[in-house]
Amino acid sequence: MKEIESVAAVMESTGCPWAICGGWAIDLFLGRVTRAHKDVDVAIPRRNQLQVQARLLELGWTLDVAHKGELTPWGEDEFLELPRHTIWARKGDEFFELLLNEWDETQFIYRRDQRISLPVKQAVRSNGALPYLAPELVLLYKSSDPEGTDNRHDLAAALTALSQKEIAWLFTAIQNASPTHPWQPLIGRELNP
Repeated sequence: MKEIESVAAVMESTGCPWAICGGWAIDLFLGRVTRAHKDVDVAIPRRNQLQVQARLLELGWTLDVAHKGELTPWGEDEFLELPRHTIWARKGDEFFELLLNEWDETQFIYRRDQRISLPVKQAVRSNGALPYLAPELVLLYKSSDPEGTDNRHDLAAALTALSQKEIAWLFTAIQNASPTHPWQPLIGRELNP
């Protein structure tokens, strides 16, 4: 949890909305660490990227755009549009991923299929100290690699803790994005068991 707290302090200093995402968001939802994590992922609204960039540069972070297997420096004041959405932030031994999201005051829109969204009040939660993305939204993102070991682990860890409303949203979102997705039977079994 120490690595999350360090990143949280940096993100708080930006003055922008942000939320822990990825596997750490699942662990924050569950209230316990369920597996080892390679890094910390942080979601921010795409519209706030230059404010976050300016603050991270001011703090001495090196910022690179990760896209199609390549890293390129993120130019100062360069506004990134889709499909670019991943920034690697490095400073000494510290590292985290900054993920740009289609997120405004009211809606969090799924980048891979903009027909899918969640109200921000549901999409961003808090454990009292740290904001994190809702587990159903995290699992939707993780569904793009259904065979990934960490993704399967996170699905199994979170699925039984989700409410029926959250499971139904995830089931419908995955069905809309990928009607023959291999997770559909697993998620479907949790609907009204």
